[in-house]
Amino acid sequence: MAYAENFYMFGLGTGVAPRYLGSKDYRGLVAPVISAEFSNGFFISPLQGAGYKKTFANGMFVSTALSYDFGRSDSNRADLPGSNYLKGMGRIPGSLMMSFQVGATVFGDTTISVTLDQPLTHTTRGVSGHIDLTTPVLHTATNDISITGSLHAGSGRYTQTFFGVTDAQSASSGFRPYSVKAGFDNATVSAAWTYSFTPKWSLRTSGGLTRILGSSADSPIVQKKNAYFAMTAVTYRY
Repeated sequence: MAYAENFYMFGLGTGVAPRYLGSKDYRGLVAPVISAEFSNGFFISPLQGAGYKKTFANGMFVSTALSYDFGRSDSNRADLPGSNYLKGMGRIPGSLMMSFQVGATVFGDTTISVTLDQPLTHTTRGVSGHIDLTTPVLHTATNDISITGSLHAGSGRYTQTFFGVTDAQSASSGFRPYSVKAGFDNATVSAAWTYSFTPKWSLRTSGGLTRILGSSADSPIVQKKNAYFAMTAVTYRY
């Protein structure tokens, strides 16, 4: 998407999320928020990474971005998803990710998009993707609220990596062996609210619920099929 001028945003966020998708335990999160959008279409986003977006006159848009997924640990760590409950499952290594997205504006300001996430390193973890539908529900001088519904899917390698248990993992962890097929593995409903104190200072809050689906939900490593998350950040833009 092209902008009339460059846009920069900095801030600090704090929140809470499951130790891993399927965990019954939660961990606190603290992270810097750095975002930029440039007039030539390039962007930096805390969620999407660094990339380029092009919006067409008919409302369609395409983007590609590089980001990093931290994988998962089999111990409690402040800096990584993971839990002591997974002891013996081994580390899912982090991976440099390339994302490709195609979307369109429909029904006013509502957008729908399809994103493919391809690992560039540690490619054996598999390919995943998601469909997102975002609807603005309030827009005023000081408040912006939107709701997003997402459906996530993974290849057989992906779902096996994050929800399966191999014979070797079973022997070292005590979980029963479990195989997972490719398909939809989770769905998320979330809401985001931005309250602007001034034209430059804002409070951004988001939260939602993720439900693990299909054969992934029956994995022996899944303690809870429902996962809640929330994040709040104070940001400054110029």
